[in-house]
Parts: sequence; structure tokens; C-alpha cells
Amino acid sequence: MFRSTFVVATFAVILASVPTDAQDAAAVQNYFNGKQVVLKIDMPGSQKGIDLRFNKGTPMDWKEYGSRIKQFGVAIRNGDVARITSMVIKRDMIEFQLDGGGFGTFGDDTNTTVTAKPREKSDYEKDLERQIANTDDDDKRRALQRDLDRERARRERQDLINQHQAQIASQQKAQVVAQNRVTGGSRFNLRWSGSIPEDQLSPQAVMQRLSEYLSFDANSPATQADDASVPATAKLKRGMRMDEVTALFGQGNLLSESVGDGGLKTQVVVYTTSDRRVEVTYVEGLVVRYSISSQ
Repeated sequence: MFRSTFVVATFAVILASVPTDAQDAAAVQNYFNGKQVVLKIDMPGSQKGIDLRFNKGTPMDWKEYGSRIKQFGVAIRNGDVARITSMVIKRDMIEFQLDGGGFGTFGDDTNTTVTAKPREKSDYEKDLERQIANTDDDDKRRALQRDLDRERARRERQDLINQHQAQIASQQKAQVVAQNRVTGGSRFNLRWSGSIPEDQLSPQAVMQRLSEYLSFDANSPATQADDASVPATAKLKRGMRMDEVTALFGQGNLLSESVGDGGLKTQVVVYTTSDRRVEVTYVEGLVVRYSISSQ
């Protein structure tokens, strides 16, 4: 009897020792993960996302925001629906990750520069240099020098070819990175000085902090109840395949088609509905941008 009572008491002590803030963090994460939101602001195509600092009178640094949009482009546009793919709660910040959290996280290759390695001297070139240094015969030296000049010129021509190929490879990588930024999502970083206040570790507090920048209406029963009533233009999203867009709007009209230096095909297609004109830009068959206007 004494042993049983001791075990129960010990288990109760262990439960009581679990930090309340850890429980709160888990509850907040479970509440948000997988839900959808509607953006009220363009989101940078980077894991840096948007920083909101709540130790300042104005949480948003608009200059910093503009700089990130300019540097990384837009991953999620104002009015788009995005999914909360992860909530990471740390001591002094909450990472509110959307559609993957933004390109540039661990394992993402963000480098767009390919550098050509200069070719080393061949054994033949080195041997010519040794022979020139060791001969006193002027005629022989001139003959060796001509051979050396030809060998050096051959190496330099190959270096130029390699540099040109590296430039093309850099352009290809830049296009791939740009595409990954468009489809990689973004995030909000909610930051505090020191630690997150206890009253901020709740779904209601987080939604209040973000209410100026996004809406949670995408999760309302009325929105989800009747998908057929949602217009096709509201279902259009970046990253969709061309066949998915065709299923929404029907066959479109091709405005232009081009292939960049990196071999990536870009197409601009216009779709029309009863009251809307939708212009969609595809790269390799995926939506990278679109615009909607009245007919």
C-alpha cells in the first residue's frame, strides 16, 4: 500500500514539474498547424519573412519590409490563401510559417554564382618553361617560346570557354532560386525582448497580434462549407500546374512564349470568365504570377 501511494505521488510530482509555458506553446502550435489564412500584405520570398517587434511602438519596420520585398520578391500575395505549415515557439519569438516557411532554410541552395576554376598549367607547358630557362641557344629559345605561347593561348581559350559556361550556369541557378522563392512560402517572426510574455502564449493573443496582416476567415465554416460557391479566381494560387488552372477557367489563349538562357520556358496565358480577365505567367508549367481584372 505504501509503495503504491509513493508511485502515485511521484507521478503527480513529475506532471507538476512540466513547465506551464511548454504546455501553452504546444497548445498554440496544435491550434494553428494546418489551418489556412488570407494574407492582407505581400510576403517576401525568403525564410527571413516579416519581423514584428513588439518591444517597439510600431512592430513593423516598413523600410526593412520594402528591402526584403525588393531583394527576394513576393512569395505570397495580398489576398492569397496560405496554409500554416509550422509554428516554432522559442524563448523570445514565435515563427509563424506559411506554405513551407520561406526559401532559404537549412538545406536550401541559395547561391546563384558558379565560378569557373582556372585551368592549371599542363606538364607540357611546365616542361617548355624549364627548357627555355635552361637553354643558351637563342634560336632554340625562340622556337620553344613559340611553342609555349601556343600552349598558353590554348589554356587561356579554354579558360574563356569555362568562364562563359559558368556564367550560363549562374543564370540557370538564379532562375531556379527565383522560382523556389516564389513557391517556397514565407513567415512572420513575432519577437519580444527577453522572453514571450505569458499572456501572449494563446491562440487569441497570436491572432490579435497578426490581425493587421492576415485574416483567419479562410477557416470559417461558412467559407469551407460550400466550395462550389467559391469563384474560380479565388482558387487560383502560385505554384499550381497549368492543367489545374485550365480545369478552373477552361482553355486559355497563349499571349507569349519564350525560353531563357537557362533553358526555362516562360508562357503568358490569358483566361476569361463572364466578368473577369485573368493573365497568368507560367515558368516550366507552374504559376509564378497572375493578375485579375474586370472585363
